[in-house]
Amino acid sequence: MSLDITHETEWNTLISDKNLVAADFWAPWCPYCMRLKPIFESIASKYPEIRFVKINVEEQQGLASRYGIRGIPVIKFFCEEKEVGEIVGYLPQADLEKKVGEISNEAHSCLANTSLKR
Repeated sequence: MSLDITHETEWNTLISDKNLVAADFWAPWCPYCMRLKPIFESIASKYPEIRFVKINVEEQQGLASRYGIRGIPVIKFFCEEKEVGEIVGYLPQADLEKKVGEISNEAHSCLANTSLKR
């Protein structure tokens, strides 16, 4: 299950932890974002060691600007405040799941001091 980020302070606390965070930048008027939503939730249940969050770019314009979000949907991955991966656009579930797995595996150096080893 994913968490909706409603305050920038909540986001700052979340990404400073030693956890891999997958952030879906989206908007309610975006048809591809709406198609991605159930897929994102499904993948979140398969990767409980990753914190999956959703950021509505209309409500959190500061965060969207901070990370240079110009098109949506986009999923950015963070570990200890560093961006460690990105998936741009809509992907079918199998393709998205494969990309999430690849990014999770590549983030191992950032996560070396955590329990997040696959």
